[in-house]
Order: sequence, then C-alpha cells, then structure tokens
Amino acid sequence: MRKFPKPVVLVSRCLEFDNVRYNGQVIPSQIVRDMIPFVDFIKVCPEVEIGLGVPRETLRIIKQDGEYRLVQPKTGEDLTEKMNTFTSEFLDELGDMDGFIFKGLSPSMGIEDVKVYSGISMSPVIEKSAGLFAGEVIARYPGYPIEENERLRNSHIRHHFLTQLYTFTTFRQVKKESSLEGLLKFHKNNRFLFMSYNTEILVEMSELLGSGKKVNQLFSEYESLLKQLMRKPGSLDLKMGTARNMFSMFEDTTPAENSFFEDMLGRYSNNRISEDCVIELLRMFASRSFGEDAYEYSFLYPYPEGLKALVDEKREKEYWDK
Repeated sequence: MRKFPKPVVLVSRCLEFDNVRYNGQVIPSQIVRDMIPFVDFIKVCPEVEIGLGVPRETLRIIKQDGEYRLVQPKTGEDLTEKMNTFTSEFLDELGDMDGFIFKGLSPSMGIEDVKVYSGISMSPVIEKSAGLFAGEVIARYPGYPIEENERLRNSHIRHHFLTQLYTFTTFRQVKKESSLEGLLKFHKNNRFLFMSYNTEILVEMSELLGSGKKVNQLFSEYESLLKQLMRKPGSLDLKMGTARNMFSMFEDTTPAENSFFEDMLGRYSNNRISEDCVIELLRMFASRSFGEDAYEYSFLYPYPEGLKALVDEKREKEYWDK
C-alpha cells in the first residue's frame, strides 16, 4: 500500500474541537472528524485569541471610506487593529502548511461569502468578502487548498480538496529534499492525475523538467505550475481521456475486457455510474499489471482510503419496518 505523508492543516477551532463559537457551541464537522487520524491539525480561533470571551456578542465587517473594519455592533468596539496584529503575528510564526479548513460566513474565518455592511447597525449588506483572518491567509498562501467546512460537505469539493492537499504535502517533502530525481519521480507518479486536471499545464511541467534549469529555479517554477494546474478539477472529457490513456498501458487485456471498459466509460459519461466505479476497475487492472507499484499512481490512490466519503450514509436504515 502507498504510504501517505501527514499534511499540516490549519483549522477553525470551533470545528469539532472546542466550544469557542460566539454562542458557546462546537460545530460538528464530518471531514474534520474523518481527518483527525490522518493529519496534524493546528487549531485557531482568532476572536478568542484577541481577547473576546465565550459566549460573546456577534461581530460584523463594515466598509467605510473604502476600508474594511471589524466591529462589535452592540458595544461599538472596533477590533480591526487587534485582529490584524494577531493575524500577522500568528501567520509569521506558522511555518510550513499544506491546507486550511475554516468556518464559513465568519467575519474572521469566512473565505468569500462574509457579509459586509455599510455601517455598524441597521445597515444594508453592500457586498461579500473574506473574513479578516482568512483574507490574509489567502493572500499569503495563494493556490493552496483552502476551504470552508460547509462546502466540504459536498463530495466533489471534498474529493478535490483532499486530492490537492495530499499532492501539495507530497510535493513539500520532495521540495525539502531538493532532489531532481525526487521531482522526476513525483511527476511520474502524478502524471495521470495531472492529465485529468489540465493537459496544457502538464505539458508545460514536463517541458520544464527537461529544460536543464538549476534545481532551485526548477522547483520554484514547477510549484507555480502545480498551483495553477490544481486550482480546479478537470472536465468530464479530461477524466475519461485520462482513464483511456491509463487503460492503454495495461498489457494482455482481452477484447471482452476492452469492450467492458468502454461500456463502463459510456455509462459514466451518461451519469449512470460514478467516477469511483471507473477508478475501481482501473485499480484492478493496474494491480494485475503492476502489482504493488500500482499504489504509486495518485490518479488511482490520491489520498488515504480512510478519508473517502461514505457512499450511502443511510445504507443500514430499515425502510420497511412499520
């Protein structure tokens, strides 16, 4: 089996861990709960860190004279400087990170849908933005896996986030070793995954590896391309093309197996079966052709099996009892 590195993930402390939300609650988070055995979490609640209690009066972001301010409407207190100072000091000391999971809609931790008001009270929402803490994270870690707990309930977003997270974590380890041989192996093991995301950027990455540039410059440019490539998943056609490309590597497939595989792709294209069905079939052929080496292909094994979302959470429910 493939041995996965442990990502370092910054997470909102109120998600699954501590009762630090403004109302004193802890927020259940399936993905955080699932990830606990597999990642190293760094927990933070910026609002508590700047001295606000639990429970506490709600905060809001207002925009006045083109400037965003973090205020507490009931008290009228402006907490912008406190939050910005804490954010800068905290992130300056954070060290290497691989990903981020934040509480959505929070004026400190929300990523993009935080309400921005025109005034402290009785004022309309004029736009939506990132929370003050999360906005600085996005600025400092462009292209990194950064998601909100609410969005990660969606299986497609969850799969992309985890795939991106473990790819970045593996790359960080390779980059730390600063070995051209290690980078070439990383590229080889990920080439089908990258093909399923963006073939044009994959070509750029491959050409870069053969450019003869110095190792430091090579890693820097490769990392930039990697972030561009994994910004969002590829299209259905790209995924199907990648599956066909991988299937073509398998030796000694019979005409009946070839026909069955194409039938599977047709059903996948028509939304009759899931992508997982196609991947499981490819895993079987890869295991037959490559043995244990099949686990090195990230297209087939992008992250630990224990992090795969449940297919049917109500599978054991008895629907026929009355």
